[in-house]
Amino acid sequence: MNDPEPRADAQRRMAVIDSLRLIAATLVLSQHLFEGRKGLIHALLIPLAPGVAGVAIFFFISGYVIPMAARRGLRIREFMIRRLFRIYPLYLVTLALMTLAGVTQFLPQTSFMADAPLRLWLPNILLIAEYVHVRPFLGVSWTLAIELVWYVLFAMSIVMFGKRAADWLDLLVPGAIMVMALLSLAIGTRIPLGRPTMIYAAVIGFQCYRYHVGTLSARGLIRTIVIFAVVALSGNYIAFGVFKHPNLTMMQAIGPWIVATTVFLLLVLWRPLRDARVLNSGWLPTLGVMSYSIYLLHPMAAAIANRYLPASLQVCSAVLLTLLLSWVGYRFIEKPGIAMGRIASRSPAKAPLKARPA
Repeated sequence: MNDPEPRADAQRRMAVIDSLRLIAATLVLSQHLFEGRKGLIHALLIPLAPGVAGVAIFFFISGYVIPMAARRGLRIREFMIRRLFRIYPLYLVTLALMTLAGVTQFLPQTSFMADAPLRLWLPNILLIAEYVHVRPFLGVSWTLAIELVWYVLFAMSIVMFGKRAADWLDLLVPGAIMVMALLSLAIGTRIPLGRPTMIYAAVIGFQCYRYHVGTLSARGLIRTIVIFAVVALSGNYIAFGVFKHPNLTMMQAIGPWIVATTVFLLLVLWRPLRDARVLNSGWLPTLGVMSYSIYLLHPMAAAIANRYLPASLQVCSAVLLTLLLSWVGYRFIEKPGIAMGRIASRSPAKAPLKARPA
């Protein structure tokens, strides 16, 4: 299974990845649709923090797919431009739509955006709002900053370590998490460890990709997964068990990581499940390609449904509206943005940076 797989197998893997994206987006959507509501679904679902699991799956996926950009060497400028064009067009359009909805009073809760000063807009555009204690305009945008950190970290590791990049990341990232955990205990202050663990999840995705292309043995993959489990659980225990988070309990932090890790590894590594037809064709992978639009646009869809529809129709209507907005976002914003990124990043005068030999 460590030999390079045929093209058809690689295509099936990507279809499964798209299905995984939809699963991740659905987990985030389900949490945001049912939190704050009453009833059995809320009572059963929200304590499990499915949104955290969905975000974790997204980072596992990012770690798996981003290394494909370096298969034939890496142009740093090209790589970063394409990544920025992947994230920013839809994000900026979403902010524009929210501002317009506020100005027209279609969604009064976003009316503050039109009058917000530059000191609020700039951190939101740069995706650092939470880190400079500024109100985020779009609640789900906090993950985009971590995604950009992963892109930079990946590119730097390829330049510095070449073909050994994943192994170095697999050493340095968990090492940094454990140092932060021990420092937290030493100073008696809670240091957030959930977000660095998202980066670690991307590293595990990277290692799973290496396993599939034959550059990491099964034994090496098992070892890295076991270490990840120990570090992730230990870090979350300290951050959410020893210390207290204002919104999440320890089980709401640890449980989603167990779910996300299990789902990702099963669907990506277990061949009988990976080859299942439902994951390789049909509506799951088809909708999965719109997962980024679903992720960014579902808060607006939910806000519209909650404002204009009776409570009995809000959840179903929010889902349908999310799908509609996401199709439009993917078709007219995401895809053109990806194409523009390819055009803007072209630099034929420079040769790609080749990975250093192991």
